[in-house]
Amino acid sequence: MAQSATGTAPRGRGRPPRLSREQIIEAAVELLEREPDSDLTIKRAAEAAGAAPMALYRYFPDRDTLLQAVADRVLSRIQPITLTGDTWQEQVRHWMRTSRERLRPHSRLLPYMASTQQPVGVRALAKLAEVLRPLGLSDEDLALAVLLISSTTIGYASYETRRSPAEQVVAELQEGLSVRPENEREILAPLLPRLPVAFARLYDTVLDQTVAAIEALATADSTAGAER
Repeated sequence: MAQSATGTAPRGRGRPPRLSREQIIEAAVELLEREPDSDLTIKRAAEAAGAAPMALYRYFPDRDTLLQAVADRVLSRIQPITLTGDTWQEQVRHWMRTSRERLRPHSRLLPYMASTQQPVGVRALAKLAEVLRPLGLSDEDLALAVLLISSTTIGYASYETRRSPAEQVVAELQEGLSVRPENEREILAPLLPRLPVAFARLYDTVLDQTVAAIEALATADSTAGAER
């Protein structure tokens, strides 16, 4: 059956209108915005779109395909970050902090954002490359630096949204430690009460290590250039 210019198939007289792929994605995005911690299934997406589940399979053969399309749509709508800071280090830290805050509400989509094959993140990657270009990195190391920043940010946001609250982690570890050998209890028992503070400091440490890695790349490329 031929499709119309809007991506929906023409319908016969008396038949209900067929949903388009765009309508399904929009309904799924709105559902996740209302209920960000809920699972997005084909059935729930169909209910949000006012359709039967089988109608969605015309466009999405499985749940992963639907979630990937929804993740791509959300990514495409994230506005470019206006960077602040006088140095590239400050700008990178600002980019990573802001990106983390923007990604955290989309916990169910983060794995699909990391695996997207659509050019929805081009603007963000171009901004990072622009910030780092004055460092004189080789093209290979510049690509590595951009990838390090973006993958670290998405990876940490994914980890953070799936991690239990710090107090719960401590309680579970303390319970588990109670049946461990004495030498393990002696080593770990003093550390467990300090885990909440460690969790609070963790992302700043991740930022510092990311910046340090890029500084090391810049130093190595500068040294290699001087030796040529």
